[in-house]
Amino acid sequence: MGIEQKIGDLVTAADNLTTAVNGKISQIDNRMDVARAEFDDFRSKKDMVGVVGAAGSVQLNVFQGGVWGTGGPQKTGASGGFSIVDLGTSAEVYMHFKLPVNINTHDQMFWFNIRGYSYGSASIVDETVVGYCYSPQRAVLNKSVFGNMSPGIYTDASGNVIMRLKFPSIYVTTIRIDTMQVGIGGLFAVGSIESKLSLTDKVEF
Repeated sequence: MGIEQKIGDLVTAADNLTTAVNGKISQIDNRMDVARAEFDDFRSKKDMVGVVGAAGSVQLNVFQGGVWGTGGPQKTGASGGFSIVDLGTSAEVYMHFKLPVNINTHDQMFWFNIRGYSYGSASIVDETVVGYCYSPQRAVLNKSVFGNMSPGIYTDASGNVIMRLKFPSIYVTTIRIDTMQVGIGGLFAVGSIESKLSLTDKVEF
């Protein structure tokens, strides 16, 4: 057998090995996707109180995090679901939470409870926000809010439904959000809420 033949055989063997490894990598990637989905399902059910699919069941910690400051003497800092932002001040700051519903496409009732401690505002955070995102009328119907931090509900130009709180001082503020299955629709998933901090009472997501 000539050297050329030996090299050709080695190249063929290397190609076969590469094909086999690539096949295994694809199998591993597919299994990892399944494992991630299984873990996400486990994570959601682990923090649920009640019966899956039943009215009145509560999903805990769909969002959580803290804000150390948004500028001024308190500097900046954030954790969890919040991003660090420098607004030039930590006073009179709004927290905005985009819900996973849109008035152009969804028919979903919602109940959210936002709890925590705002050290800078020297206040307990205990807000409840409810409503019905109703696409036939492109509106949030029968909405109601309760709490210490001027809670509100509005929609942005894209139709996203947004909850809003206002903090006299957002310095060292920590919150978590729970949701209950109410009326029409199901529970909201962990990680399905997005946040923004601003000095304005409305933002676009």
